[in-house]
Amino acid sequence: MIERFSYSSLESFKKCPAQFKFRYIKKIIKSHEGIESFVGKRVHEALEFLYNEKLSGRLTVVDGVIEKYHQNWKHNWHDEIVIVRKELKNQNYSWVGSLAGSWEIAREKKIVKEFFRLGERCIAGYYRKFSPFDQPAIGTEVEFNFALDESNDYIMKGIADRIDSDGDGNFEIHDYKTGKRMMSQLDADKDGQLAIYQIALAKEYENIESVILKWHYLQHNKIITSKRTEGQLNKLIESIKLKIDQIREYIIKGNEFEPKESILCNWCYYWEECPAKSSVNY
Repeated sequence: MIERFSYSSLESFKKCPAQFKFRYIKKIIKSHEGIESFVGKRVHEALEFLYNEKLSGRLTVVDGVIEKYHQNWKHNWHDEIVIVRKELKNQNYSWVGSLAGSWEIAREKKIVKEFFRLGERCIAGYYRKFSPFDQPAIGTEVEFNFALDESNDYIMKGIADRIDSDGDGNFEIHDYKTGKRMMSQLDADKDGQLAIYQIALAKEYENIESVILKWHYLQHNKIITSKRTEGQLNKLIESIKLKIDQIREYIIKGNEFEPKESILCNWCYYWEECPAKSSVNY
């Protein structure tokens, strides 16, 4: 039985129960990684480095942050990074190979360079917007493990990109996004991920006056903000508990975790295992 859930695992069950089963129940680990995800991780690491340096009393120049990005890109590049090629009818993935090796197809080489430069632009734009970084950051990559209620039957985990606090009970929870698509304000006001972190925050700190949720859309250099009422947080808790109960009931009763096909299948690496995709060449 799964003891701890994350918001991403619950979203995985919602989007495709089969993917949830492969990843979180059978724990099938795939070495494949989408180029978009790879870029996002490297940008997150660079901004984490920037704020950790600031927390240590040092302000790193933008060239230093970008150099850190370059180092992490080179260090983490591997042979199973994937570019989704939606224009190909019978092939969904293109394997771009190692950074040290040759990118054999000129188009793939160009795409990889475009993503590499995209990460640089995201970092440089963020640096220009927020320098000298006097935001009251108290932590980066802040890890949470917490119970939704007093029973300890519903344990959640997660990692917040950054948390700020002014010392007077006012907090901000920050999330960095490197994707092109921005959430609407309506979607942000309904989004559960940062709200989950707000619930966790309330269990660690007393006398919280306010919490602001902030999504940084780095490609656009824009911020979407949102707030939650206590009533909204309570409804979120109950909806998560119901979802966890549903998953546990599936497991106990041996219900089938059916695949749910959508465009998201193009970014899923469980085609070998999936009954809806196992017969497709890729």
